[in-house]
Amino acid sequence: MGRPRQVLDEEILEAARACFIEHGASVSTETIAARLGVSGPALLKRFGSKRELLKAAFSIGHAPPWLPLVEEGPDKRELTVQLREIAQAIDTFFRKMVPAFAVLREAGLTPEELRGDDKHGSAPARAFLTMAGWFRRAQEQGRMREGDPAVMASLYLAGLQYRHFLAHVTNERVPTEAEDPWVDRMVDTFWRGVAPEAGGGKKGR
Repeated sequence: MGRPRQVLDEEILEAARACFIEHGASVSTETIAARLGVSGPALLKRFGSKRELLKAAFSIGHAPPWLPLVEEGPDKRELTVQLREIAQAIDTFFRKMVPAFAVLREAGLTPEELRGDDKHGSAPARAFLTMAGWFRRAQEQGRMREGDPAVMASLYLAGLQYRHFLAHVTNERVPTEAEDPWVDRMVDTFWRGVAPEAGGGKKGR
């Protein structure tokens, strides 16, 4: 008998994400294990339960991976460069997460599970507040026009999320940025609304 196949945690999580999105939260661990070429018990031994596997697959209870980009900034680079960098990271995140929303709703995760161990509240709330803080600091540096940073964060995040949500509910495919530079156009449009006013004594980008 051959040795059991060794799989990395990320391989398991990638296969689990695909199976949950394809079959829903009720997909069996055997189906996920079969995709990996391992046994169901071996899969559960690694994560404890299918529910814990689902939470790990979609990083439930954890801050989104793009958050470090905005926790300390803006830095000295042009704001448009930074806004594009952040937007690309958020777009990648929503491209993966929006199809998972129906799965998470079906799984019936509790608010406590969604919040995880983060003392700052739920991951979405923390992400929103952190993004608003980034805009507030840009204003304090004189690099962005006055306005409500929370409104700016809402518009920026919603603009990046909505096309993925719409594509999900209409069962359409979102083109890659190489096929259609939508994120670049969104940032350009957003910047026109928040750029420092000409002659207003503000610093450049």
